[in-house]
Parts: sequence; structure tokens; C-alpha cells
Amino acid sequence: MAQPYRLWWCMAYAAISLLACPVADAKDTSASIKEAEQQVAKGSLRAAEIELRNAIREAPQDPVIRVRLAEVYLRLAEPLLAEREAKAAIARHGDEVDYLPVLADALLRQNKFTEVQDQIKPDDRNPVLESKVRLALGKAAAGLHDQATAEEMLSDAIRLDPGAVEAKIQLARLFSETKPEQADKLIDEAIVADPHSIEALEVKGEIVRGRGDLDGAMRLYDEALKIDPGSRPGRLGRANINIARGNFNAADADLDPILKAAPENLMANYLRAFELAKQQKYAEADEILDHISPGFATFSAGYLLLGETKLARGQLAQAEFVLAKYLGHFPDDQNAARLIATAALRQHAPTRAIEYLKPVVGKSPQAATLSLLGDAYLAHGKPELAL
Repeated sequence: MAQPYRLWWCMAYAAISLLACPVADAKDTSASIKEAEQQVAKGSLRAAEIELRNAIREAPQDPVIRVRLAEVYLRLAEPLLAEREAKAAIARHGDEVDYLPVLADALLRQNKFTEVQDQIKPDDRNPVLESKVRLALGKAAAGLHDQATAEEMLSDAIRLDPGAVEAKIQLARLFSETKPEQADKLIDEAIVADPHSIEALEVKGEIVRGRGDLDGAMRLYDEALKIDPGSRPGRLGRANINIARGNFNAADADLDPILKAAPENLMANYLRAFELAKQQKYAEADEILDHISPGFATFSAGYLLLGETKLARGQLAQAEFVLAKYLGHFPDDQNAARLIATAALRQHAPTRAIEYLKPVVGKSPQAATLSLLGDAYLAHGKPELAL
């Protein structure tokens, strides 16, 4: 069964410090902001939201209060509201250094990658701020599967601010398959710079898991979860390994709390479907995958598992349609090519099967792919080519 590609776009926003900022002269406004800072320090984000909204009523044109409220909304996992407040700060002539990182993160969390590129442009800013801008643009490009632009933007972010840990983490993730030595160097630098970076540990876990070192990946996920037991990426990574190993009870221990708190979480649902498919409970897996399939526009690996499930259920035309979407993103995946060709052959369409298989065989022939291509030629009445 398909392994998840990577959970690119469930990235946690760095913890914020709400510092004293210029506000209107009104006494109530100052008191509200001070109270909001105290509530944030205590982790009472809803209370902080109320205080900041009170401050806005007293000083509706103050852009800094809008940014502070946007930051609170990011921590509350409400990126649409954060986007609204960041744009309100822009309309009130706020400072780029305040609103740009917040706006970028709010858009990225909603997978609005094109909007990031349209609304935020590279410029000759302060190096630290410009590094954050290039980081956001790199993430957006990666989300749009534009590898070259993502690499360029993330490299720029590190060049502008060599201490930019998150940029190193994201570039390491980008390089994990194409430039493994550089990926290792970057992620190790990030961990040395911040040994308690949960994201760095989780990304290193992704990298070593992708190389087949499941034990090493599990150790890294466990280490991240010791720092933050509630880390969703850590729990999801650990659940993925346990599903692959057939340890379904252990996987459920990580997936159940996530699905209870966030029933629509894309990756948790995907992994639950993956778990069901591993147990050959294809109808249940298919129901989940159909429900979350709109999210596969930005998580294209989901099409592969959905295609496999449709094929297992005998829904051949649907399987072929879904797998074609997957191959549009990963045209060299021979496993996917064999699956879609199988779906075509079972529909008595050997010509389509041949068309699916010939390109991948021409690039990097594998025995299983060649064998299936031979079957397709036989079905097409061309035994010499089959032989």
C-alpha cells in the first residue's frame, strides 16, 4: 500500500512573544493590551482574543493591535481570521516587519500558495525580514510543486540570514530525495542550532524513514514527542511507521486523539484509511478517502492510495481516473503505472495499458513492469512484442 508522501503543509507556527507596542492614548486600550499579554503568557488565548478585540474597539485604526490579534488567531489554529486581521493591519498602513510574516503564515496554513506569490513579492528589505519573505515564497513554491523556485527561495532565505533555522529545515526536506548529503548537513545544522526544535527532529525523522530506517525514524519521533507530547506531526509520523509494521493498536493510540480533536484532519484520516486498507477493509478505507479527496489537490500521494483501494474494490474506471491524476504529479512511479495498466487491462483496454507502461519502461525498466507490458501486448494480439 502507498506510503504518505509527506505532510508538507501541517507546519506549526513558532511561539510568539507579545511585546508592548505603541497604542492609542486611551487608558482602556493600554489596559486591554497589557491584559492580553498576560493571558497569552498563561496560554489563555481566548481571553487574549477578547482583550485585543476590546482594544480594537478603543483604537480601531491601530495596525499593531490587528497584528497581535492575528498572531493569537494563528495560535488558535484559525488562519482565515489571522489573514483578515493581517490585511486589516495593511489597510491601516502597518509596518511590513509586523504584518508580512503573519500574513504569509496565515495564507500558507490555508494552502493558498498562489495567493502567497501574488500578494508577497521579493524586495530589498531588511535581511532578516526578507529572509522570512523568501522562506514563505519557498514554501509556497514547494506547495505548487515548483522545485526549482522553492530551492532558489529557500537558499536565498539562508543566504540572507544564516541563522534561519526554519529555512534550513524546509530546504533539507526539499533536498531529502534529490540531494541527500546536503539535506543531512542542513538538518543537522538546524538541530545543533536548536536542539529542542520539534520540527527539525520530525523532518529528520521523515528523511531517515524515507531511506528505510524505520527504527531511526521512530527514535526521532519519540524524541520530538518527549518535548511536546501533543505534537501532531510526531504522532502522525509514528502512526505511519506502526501501520507499515502492522502495529495497528499502537497506531490507533496516536491517531484516535487527533481525530477526536480534529475530525477533518487530512493526514490523520489518510493514515486511518491506509490502516484499514492494510487490513483489507477496502470499503471502509474507500469511504474515508472519498471524503477527504478534495485535499488531494495539495496532497497528491492520496490519489495513489485511493486508486489502489478503488482497484481492490473492482471500481476499475474510477481507479484508472484517480491513478491518472497521481501520475500527473509523479510520472516515473512504476508501481502506479502498473496499477493503472492493470485497471485498463481488466477493462479489456490493452492499448491504454501499453500507453501507460511504455514511458516508464523506456526510462528505467523493472521486471514487474516488463512482465505486465508483455501481458498487455499479448492481450493486444502482438505475441512477438510480448516475447
